[in-house]
Amino acid sequence: MENNIDIIIKSNLFHNISNNEIIDLLIDFKYEKKYFEKGNIIIDMGDEVDSIYIIINGQVEISKEYDDTRKNIVNILDEGEIFAEALALSTNKISYIQAISLNKSEIIKINVKNIFNAVSENKNIFIENLLRVISDKNKFLAFKNDILSQKSLRSKIILYLKYMSNIQKTKNIIIPYNRDKLAEFISADRSALSRELNRLSKSNMIKLDGNKISIINI
Repeated sequence: MENNIDIIIKSNLFHNISNNEIIDLLIDFKYEKKYFEKGNIIIDMGDEVDSIYIIINGQVEISKEYDDTRKNIVNILDEGEIFAEALALSTNKISYIQAISLNKSEIIKINVKNIFNAVSENKNIFIENLLRVISDKNKFLAFKNDILSQKSLRSKIILYLKYMSNIQKTKNIIIPYNRDKLAEFISADRSALSRELNRLSKSNMIKLDGNKISIINI
């Protein structure tokens, strides 16, 4: 675990907890380390979820599929980020989402019962951090719902770019998704998304450069 400490401390779960204390805390939590190949399903819809997951290496896609085969990406998570925390702490632990490893991934799994049964002094700090993470996730989901409620594709794109500009604190935004994933994230057709981005570029509202988008006037 010592080899992964630089990545683990990226997680907001361990804010105000020292490196040595993090290791002791994880041992107290009886953590498990799991490995997944590209495309492996970590959590499937209908699974009962009783643990939180921390990404040590790799990327994880959180998505929801509908009966008409549509897929909506909820988020794509990187090293140091967590998922399934809301499910694990809820009364109904049956998953309504799917978590898929986008590449070879290494993940820490912690059963929530072990968190509450732990005796470490830092348990309460960890739980406070966990509540903040859940609050931030709820704010993100509220933003996501705002995007999905927009009537036009242009409105969805502009709202997304404004949000990313605010998060990254710059008008030169790096999009964390390729066009296919971005289309699934905002629930749009990939070709229609590309056309609308090109229209915005030709109107000198944005500048396109691969996965970089600069806001000029929106």
